[in-house]
Amino acid sequence: MNIKTICSLLLLASLAGCGSSPPVDYYTLQPITGAGSNAPESADILGIGRLRIPGYIDRPQLVSQMAGRGVKVDEFNRWAEPLDIAIPRIVTVNVDGLMDDVIAVTFPYPSRFQTDYRLFGRIIRFDADQEGVAVLEIQWAIQDGEAKSVIKPRRDRYTAQANSASDPNAIVVALNETLDAFSRDVVNQIQSRRQQ
Repeated sequence: MNIKTICSLLLLASLAGCGSSPPVDYYTLQPITGAGSNAPESADILGIGRLRIPGYIDRPQLVSQMAGRGVKVDEFNRWAEPLDIAIPRIVTVNVDGLMDDVIAVTFPYPSRFQTDYRLFGRIIRFDADQEGVAVLEIQWAIQDGEAKSVIKPRRDRYTAQANSASDPNAIVVALNETLDAFSRDVVNQIQSRRQQ
């Protein structure tokens, strides 16, 4: 065989390999539907974020826990937007929709923007295991405009079971449910503190 034939065969082999790759699917988190109304002008303003995320999920690919201490990074199922943007956005829309007398805004907001409250936190875990159990573990707190604790730092864990452990869409739905539960907890905690 001459060099030209070998090069042609290598090119065909590489093209065949490229053509056999499965397509990449993209997923988004969705806010709670059916909630919300127009807030009055006197509504308090709640700043959401920054919610820091761990490095192992700071990537486009969906990540799941494996047996032991391993994680699986799924190259063919990805987030449509970075999680450090998506998670605060969803929590903001959820809280804003669930509270009639609060307007929630997402960090970063202008430095001159005055908030009555500020929610901040650090996500410890946001993934699913091999059985399809989605987990959101988060440390969070809320301060008032003078940086005094309204809700002291706490650590909460929210779980949801996916309909199918092998279906990425079902995993995303379950992860979304954990964010819904966290958002409702934020609302309940704020409302209870304001009634004291």
